[in-house]
Amino acid sequence: MGGPTRRKDLPVGAYRSLLASPEARWPLISSTVARLTPGMIVLAMVLLLVEFDYSYTVAGIVTAAHQVGVALASPLQGKLADRFGPPRILLPDGLAYLAGTVAFVAAVAARPGVIVLVLLAVATGSVYPPTTACARVVLSRLFPTGQLRTTAFAISTIAVELGFILGPLVAVGVAEFVGAAWAVVGAGLASGIGAIGFAATSAAREVPRRDRNRDALAALRSPGIRVLVLAIGFIAVVFGVLDIAVPAFAQLMETPRAAGLIASIAAGSLVGGVIYGGRQWPGSITTRLCVLSGVFAVGLFIIPLSLASIPVFAVALFFSGVFLGPTTIAAFELIDDLAIRGTQTEAQQWTQAAVLLGFALGASLAGFAVDVGGPGAAFFAGAVCVTIGASMITLRRARLVPADMADATTTGHPEPTTTSTGGLTGVSPPVQRGPLPEAAHVLAPGSEDRGR
Repeated sequence: MGGPTRRKDLPVGAYRSLLASPEARWPLISSTVARLTPGMIVLAMVLLLVEFDYSYTVAGIVTAAHQVGVALASPLQGKLADRFGPPRILLPDGLAYLAGTVAFVAAVAARPGVIVLVLLAVATGSVYPPTTACARVVLSRLFPTGQLRTTAFAISTIAVELGFILGPLVAVGVAEFVGAAWAVVGAGLASGIGAIGFAATSAAREVPRRDRNRDALAALRSPGIRVLVLAIGFIAVVFGVLDIAVPAFAQLMETPRAAGLIASIAAGSLVGGVIYGGRQWPGSITTRLCVLSGVFAVGLFIIPLSLASIPVFAVALFFSGVFLGPTTIAAFELIDDLAIRGTQTEAQQWTQAAVLLGFALGASLAGFAVDVGGPGAAFFAGAVCVTIGASMITLRRARLVPADMADATTTGHPEPTTTSTGGLTGVSPPVQRGPLPEAAHVLAPGSEDRGR
């Protein structure tokens, strides 16, 4: 039972309490500005390349190169942020990424060979600031346990969704009024302002640094992190599927505007995230993630059955999205709990890399599926991949119990430990879950973000 106190936790009150904290307010605002960039940059680059008469094939190759650059560099960026603290990484990255977008615009105008644009796109993506991961780490450090921690991760997810809703609108608006070149530079500017603004906050400056270096795969020493990174990679396949299959559905229905229905799943995720983050829910975080990811997978199987009608299709997308937001919140919150002390940001960045690679796999898979069996086949393939990811979470749930919660189930109360090892077996943790005390307070943990 939730109990009387929990019944009083209305969403508005929880969010108001969090935003009333000055330590959290500015990190949230600055990181939200940075989250416009992922929604802007790919579309802005495509618009610029097409404006200069490059083919869509070239645009696809170049934008994919940018995403690969982000994915490959993400773990290293996270490791450096853990080792030296967020400000020392975010400040140079913010400036370098902005410079990279300016250089990309200048290069496109000079019309060099495609290989030059690909290399420049990879280089720019490799210095994309890890603002989202650092923000999750700071939020987890500010709110190590309880309702406000879940609400903080919910706000982070909401900011990601807003970025993917507003980012494309901003990119198109800027491109239409002042040119696609300014849309690309605007994406770099949003990232730079967000990263530098976040680095300037006291919460970011106070994040303790790692005492010593670790090996290249330090974050993956945690069995739980390995499970979640792989599972989230499979779940992220559906994002790439949606970007290809929804426009294909619109073409099938001879209604180009229907391509905009991809926003339905983002809107559903937004609603689900707000509701989930506004109160406490029964069960452990591990149990909730198993249930939410499973329901999300089931919801995706409804989409291929809804293609006879545009309104029904929109409702199916929205319904699936309602469970996407809470799944994301729970997953990234659990990542923070399972990360070995000193590797929280790196663990978040490994997850971002998995999301980007899953996205790329999904786009490739969907293109083939659409050609062979139509958009329905692509949606079905995406649902299967999400089911694989959800099954990994359920079947390996013993590795997804935070160490302190495993102690709590065997001794009756949580015991402080010096490192969060992840992967300890045990029964599901109690309802009032929290991260490892030392991992939460000593090192800026991180959570959530759909890296998208």
